[in-house]
Amino acid sequence: MPKLSPRAVALLCLSAASLASHPAWAGNGLNVTGIGAQSLGMGSADLAVPGSSAAVTINPANLTQIPGSRLDASIEPFVTNGFSHRDALNSRKRSDQPYGALLNASYARKLWRPDLTLGVGMFVAGGSGSEYEDLNTAFGTVDAYAVTFGVTRLATGLGWQLTPQLSLGAAFNVSYASLRQKLFPKTSDAATGFHGLRLDGADGVSYNGRVGLLYRFSPTIAIGASYASINKLKLEGGELSVNYDAIDQGVVRYGEARVKGFALPQEFGVGIAWRAAPKWLLSTEVTWLDWSGAAKSVRLSARDPETANANVPQSLVLDQALGFRDQFVFALGAAYDLTDKTRLMAGINLARNPVPNRNVTPTINVTQEVELNVGIRQVLSDRWEFSSAIQYQPAKTEAANNPAQPFTNARDGYGVIAWVFEFSRRW
Repeated sequence: MPKLSPRAVALLCLSAASLASHPAWAGNGLNVTGIGAQSLGMGSADLAVPGSSAAVTINPANLTQIPGSRLDASIEPFVTNGFSHRDALNSRKRSDQPYGALLNASYARKLWRPDLTLGVGMFVAGGSGSEYEDLNTAFGTVDAYAVTFGVTRLATGLGWQLTPQLSLGAAFNVSYASLRQKLFPKTSDAATGFHGLRLDGADGVSYNGRVGLLYRFSPTIAIGASYASINKLKLEGGELSVNYDAIDQGVVRYGEARVKGFALPQEFGVGIAWRAAPKWLLSTEVTWLDWSGAAKSVRLSARDPETANANVPQSLVLDQALGFRDQFVFALGAAYDLTDKTRLMAGINLARNPVPNRNVTPTINVTQEVELNVGIRQVLSDRWEFSSAIQYQPAKTEAANNPAQPFTNARDGYGVIAWVFEFSRRW
């Protein structure tokens, strides 16, 4: 069997990650809470905690602390145990797609100068959505209400160690977003003018950047900071199918469907890591997420129907309010070195739900406010490590007082359990 080079192994893992299906579940708003076992195991209090090559998408300055080359690849199966909807016509319904998995992979290596480290990675960056296939509707039908929305990010970055104490970093991100939606597609009602729809194939590529800093005040105390610019997602080229059965026109397909208004926010975070004792590492972090500037409203538009019939609109525009609120995310993590090869981790992540009740839908749902994490890292050899972490977001429900939705007395629920498994290789 031929021996694979580090570059070939890294390329293989990154390609596998790029083929992963998504979406992710919501964490800090539409963002995932953390990436990789180290990040999740410590509650995502990771800006000042180097180690994983996933630093390229967390704090690229931390890349400088990786000696030689490093590959990290993880799989994160999850179950959305708390995703649910109920209203005046429906007892509690659980999402019909409760299971999934996220794949992430990243690679870092020193360049021709020892003070420069290159990092590249493919990550599931965010998403939301759930699927209800058999809701009783206010129009007397039983129909589906679903959204599948996800963002995958390719990050390429550089860390530069200016002095033994100070490192800087920058990364450029290319993001691919996709969206599919079903809003009672089998239903058409002449009395109210409601015509169900289905959106397929809306996707696109967008760009943003991230910069970071790592400063070591002493051998036991470090501070990390990171800023990311807004990522205005492109969702274009879709097909919108609208059910006009109530006016005897059947299902009409529109081309050039697009959704404008979804974005991942600009963010700024600061973290401190403290080696409190030879075996103890404590880390804390606060991050601001500018959701009020990134998620105000979304507009679905479509044109070019397959028929020129005057009874069918030749273009459609549908608006939905989001009105997200800004978030401050507080994270606290701890790591204990049981031996020189075994590390135990625990963390907590706290964040206000950014979605106001008046804009909640079954698929843009309440998001986590409390997340609990535990993890372990085991050094297997001088080259290999295995890490694992459990991520728990307790189930909760909130009233959904959205006047634009066809529900009364609605409550929507949220909750996730995930378990990440990660292998790391050093060269």
